[in-house]
Amino acid sequence: MTKVSEMVSWFDQIAPRSLAADWDNTGLLMGDFSSDVNKVLVCLTLTKEVADEASNQKVQMVVTHHPLPFKPIKNMNTSSSEGSILWKLATKGIGVYSLHTRWDDAQGGINESLLELIGAKNLGPIISSQSKEEVKLVTFVPGENLQKVSEALFEAGAGVIGNYKECSFTMEGTGTFFGNEQASPVVGKKGQREKVLEQRFEVICQASRIQAVVSALKNSHPYEEPAFDLVMLKPKPTGSGTGRIGLLTMPTSIVQLAGKFEKALGIKHVSFAGNEKRLVSKVAVVCGSGASLMTQAFMQGAECFITGEARFHDLLSAKDQNKSILLLGHYKSERFGIEALATKLQSRFTAVEVIASEVESDPLESF
Repeated sequence: MTKVSEMVSWFDQIAPRSLAADWDNTGLLMGDFSSDVNKVLVCLTLTKEVADEASNQKVQMVVTHHPLPFKPIKNMNTSSSEGSILWKLATKGIGVYSLHTRWDDAQGGINESLLELIGAKNLGPIISSQSKEEVKLVTFVPGENLQKVSEALFEAGAGVIGNYKECSFTMEGTGTFFGNEQASPVVGKKGQREKVLEQRFEVICQASRIQAVVSALKNSHPYEEPAFDLVMLKPKPTGSGTGRIGLLTMPTSIVQLAGKFEKALGIKHVSFAGNEKRLVSKVAVVCGSGASLMTQAFMQGAECFITGEARFHDLLSAKDQNKSILLLGHYKSERFGIEALATKLQSRFTAVEVIASEVESDPLESF
């Protein structure tokens, strides 16, 4: 039987937690990691209707794109719509999981899929993510004490690089010291210069862990005053980030682009602002409500910005810059990606029945 924890681990692989926006709420929002799962419902938004569907379908987990709860809540009772939904699921033993911005910006996620729908080459994110602040610690240890010190530093959180742990570098050299009358040297005598064969040991750790790592060094090192250097490292681009920039195979009008999205996503009418006859080659995509990234996209040379929804003044701004903007609708710009996630989830967990919600629909309608 598949466990909730197994699915959570898989989600972490296809859409790492580091991709989540700072303001987002992702992961297992409600549920038991040790629970069994044999049926999952995937949806864009966890509404009352979807909660009823989950209950009727007797699922053990709902994977919702938009998190519920999104913001911290002080209580969970039936006096609010949000509380009623969560309470209904909780009493049925149904867990809630959300990927949200992690799936938006994951490799093979929604934004990259939007580029694929129009045959655009992925040039990378609109805003690149940077690695967390890191520090390189360099210390010098007698060879016979190296294992004890290195294990202490690894245990404190040092030596992690990507998917690897216990990463370090060691080089042999000679250290010198002269202890004064108050010194209590472990090696040699005070009052004279000593030479000791030592190992130069280098290791990287996150800046947030440096205090614990230095403490581990001092507690495990044989010297009364261990020598060590701390070197701040510049953040490195991670290759991931928010939104995507794409290059079309040939110059295309925004009317033609709109037609491609209408056909691929089943949209009746794509809204736009800008010159419909102008040909564009470089585009930017952000699913959902992504107009806050429009300026950065235009600064990177995008001629057309594609998103779900935007404010009135965003449209005016695009026109003022002689650019174009396409609005696919929030629901349509994301729902197809949720169906793709359901298919992907089913392929990975063949013993689990995965269904995409059949009751949810675009709340925005037109005549």
